[in-house]
Amino acid sequence: MRDAFKKTAIFFVIGAMSLLGSVTARGDVVRVGSETIRGKVTRMTQTEVVVDQGTTSRTISVNQIQSIEWDGEPALLKSVRAAFEVSRYEDVTSILDKIKVDDSTRPEVRQDIEFYRAAAAAHLALAGSGSIDDAGKLVANFVINYPNNYHYWEATRLVAELLRAKGSVDKAVEYYQLIAQAPWPEYKAQAGAAIGWAYLEAKKTDEAEKAFDQVISLQISGDDTPKLLAIIGKARCLVAKGQTDQAISMIQEILKRPDLVENAETMGRAYTALGLAYRQAGQIKQAIMAFLHVDLIYFRHAPSHIEALQNLVQLWPQVQHPERAAEAARVLKEQYGREVTVTN
Repeated sequence: MRDAFKKTAIFFVIGAMSLLGSVTARGDVVRVGSETIRGKVTRMTQTEVVVDQGTTSRTISVNQIQSIEWDGEPALLKSVRAAFEVSRYEDVTSILDKIKVDDSTRPEVRQDIEFYRAAAAAHLALAGSGSIDDAGKLVANFVINYPNNYHYWEATRLVAELLRAKGSVDKAVEYYQLIAQAPWPEYKAQAGAAIGWAYLEAKKTDEAEKAFDQVISLQISGDDTPKLLAIIGKARCLVAKGQTDQAISMIQEILKRPDLVENAETMGRAYTALGLAYRQAGQIKQAIMAFLHVDLIYFRHAPSHIEALQNLVQLWPQVQHPERAAEAARVLKEQYGREVTVTN
């Protein structure tokens, strides 16, 4: 009888543990760095999310949130997030097509589905696959319709990037300026650096330099990438003014940092700026070496790679290597759809 009682007790404990486990597993899941916060999201705005955990509640700043899994969401939505995090945007779209929603679908889940569809379309369009206009409408509608969603800032940035890709610099700046109004210094720095580069691409050097100077003057902690990009942008403004020695010195200080070796955008932009400075100074071989760093090592940052190749097409013939200029022109055409004529 004692054995039977023990078995009954064991089954009861196991059942209770299972019940407790199922209760714990329910609820929304907010991921912040290495921490997982469970509860029910009771409020969401552009800047914070409030999670009710029963006896307590936590307010989490949006700039710290990596993702939110919603209670009752379709299982495939987790796959969407996983694909999005590793930039598999075509997979994001195909998985989203399999998700069915109805009147009972939670509003936050609907918004997540709309965000990931719009964001995937935007990334694909920026990479040359898909319509910039169509993607722009999707992300712009998300920004307009869901101003209190925690994805608001990312969607706003994508609108700006798409406008910038179209050459609509002034409109792009308007959206970057919205991001600059965020309460976090790193967002202000990122937006300011993006504004500077947008102006620089439009050959509005004075406006670009002003934007870069504002970022350089900011006090930010943690990731200093926006400030580095602003310094590189400032150097390019100096090149445009003919102040190449100062520009080269600024860029070389950045290139000394070993922690930046894997940062494709920062290093790609830095070596491109260095190449332009050397070219402006008449140091053709040094310019070619700088642009080759981008072509051979930091080609993953497409804007820098395109600019480096365009310069190499023009510079290789000057050192009696027209065949290498032709190769650079071939890559520009096949990889980026850019037509460039090689001149001997």
